[in-house]
Order: sequence, then structure tokens, then C-alpha cells
Amino acid sequence: MENFGKNEERTEEYLKKFNKEKTLKYLIKSKNPIIFDVGANNGSSLKIFKDYWPESEVHCFEPQQECWDDLQNCADRYNKGNVYINKFAVGNERIKSAKFYSHDLNTGISGFNKINLNSNDSIELNKIKNNDDLINNYKDTLNHEREVDIVPVTEYLKDFSDIKIDLLKIDTQGFEPEVLDGFRNDLSKVHVIITELMFYDYYERKLSFTDIEKYMIPHNFKLYDISHIAKNPMNGRTDWIDVIYVNESL
Repeated sequence: MENFGKNEERTEEYLKKFNKEKTLKYLIKSKNPIIFDVGANNGSSLKIFKDYWPESEVHCFEPQQECWDDLQNCADRYNKGNVYINKFAVGNERIKSAKFYSHDLNTGISGFNKINLNSNDSIELNKIKNNDDLINNYKDTLNHEREVDIVPVTEYLKDFSDIKIDLLKIDTQGFEPEVLDGFRNDLSKVHVIITELMFYDYYERKLSFTDIEKYMIPHNFKLYDISHIAKNPMNGRTDWIDVIYVNESL
């Protein structure tokens, strides 16, 4: 066995062999895994999954109408029979018309939590903080309220009996606890979870490890990796991370 005694040596060797996607591929041995992509956006993660596992079955969930054409076009490049496009959000209760906030800047930052217009951690706001006109113009591009449908995963799974989910990816801008809660006991059917966890005040709601660990621990999930760390260059804090959990019962 190779001996990497120093932290620097271990990290250097790790970076030669792994990144977030390669870690997931290492954990998921199946050639045709079942993947739930919650917060599929425009299909960027679907493309990654299909590049790694061409025979995978991917269930995409995305409530933003602006993303649907790109997401569908991405799905059409692959076998349509094993890509499911669901034009609704996933949460812990069924809501026909839930408030959802979109932003002109990027569909990837839209969600059920408003952007904090008084954020101390926002790089964009700090760049223009001394110009009232620019700040007002910037704020006008944020928090456009609309209505979307939310469906608990437990209801969705009724149409797929005895399904085992190899990978659950969640990227919902602070709505991750509601997504996990919506699985109820079906969370035990999931092998690997990768989710975003935001600590900064860019949104009106911030999360902590306890917000998701309370769902992970009862279902025997253990933290496997912090696969990405986004640092704030203004104040040195960690803004958000991507974490990978593994169900040790499967």
C-alpha cells in the first residue's frame, strides 16, 4: 500500500484521482443507476450523469419554465425512455401554487427563498454599495414572485414500485431540508446523496449541518465527502459546500 504521510502528499494524490464526479462514479458501481436530479435546471447535471452512466435512468425535477426547453433538448440527446422530465418542484407537502422567486441574473439561483437585499456576503451588492442607482437597478432584477407546483417524492414514487435510488442530487437554493423531508421513509431507498449546503446570507434563509443531518442520521447516512467548497473572497468565510452522504445500510 502506498504511504502518504503528509497532508500535502495525501491531497496531491487525491487531486490526481478524484473530483466530485469521479467520487460519485467510484461510489456507484451500477452501469445503469437510477438517479433523481432535484433542481435539474437546464440539464447540466443530466449531461454529466449521462456521460458517466449512459444507461442510467434519470428522473429530473425542475419547476422553472425558462429551463424546460434546454432540459428537454438535453434529454433528447439520450434515450428518451430512461429520462423523465418532471415540471414541478419536490418538497415535503403537495402545494398547487407555491411562491417561487426567480431572478434575471441566472436561473440557477432561483428558488423558494428570497435573495437577501441587505446581504453582507453578496459580492454583487458590495461592488455597488456606494451607488444607490446601481443598487436599485440590481434589486429590480431579483425576487420576481411566481407560483409553481410542489409534489412530495413519496407521492411520485407510487408510480415506481420497489424502486431503489442509486443517487439523489439536490440543488434547490436552501430548500434541501424540505426535499429530504418529503422522502419520509423512502429515504432509506437511496444509496448516495449529494446536496448543496449554504451558510452565507445571500438568501434570507441560511442552513447548517443540523438542518440536513436530522434527516440523514435516522436513515443511516454518513458524511462521506465535502466535495466542493465555495469561499468568499471578501471576508474569507465559506459561502456554500457540496456534501456527499452514503447510506451505510445499502
